[in-house]
Amino acid sequence: APSVFLLPPPAEESSGSRPTLSLTCLVRGFFPDSIDVQWQKNQENIPNLPKSG
Repeated sequence: APSVFLLPPPAEESSGSRPTLSLTCLVRGFFPDSIDVQWQKNQENIPNLPKSG
C-alpha cells in the first residue's frame, strides 16, 4: 500500500510576509510507476499545479 506524507512549508516561508506557502505531498511505495495525485480545497480539485517526479 502506498504511504502519503504531507510536508510543512519551509521555515523561511512561514516566518516571512509572503501571502502564500508551499505544501509538499510525498507518495511512496506505489506500483506501477505512474500515479495521479489531486490537491483539493473545500472538496474541489485545484487545477494546474506544478508537478515533479
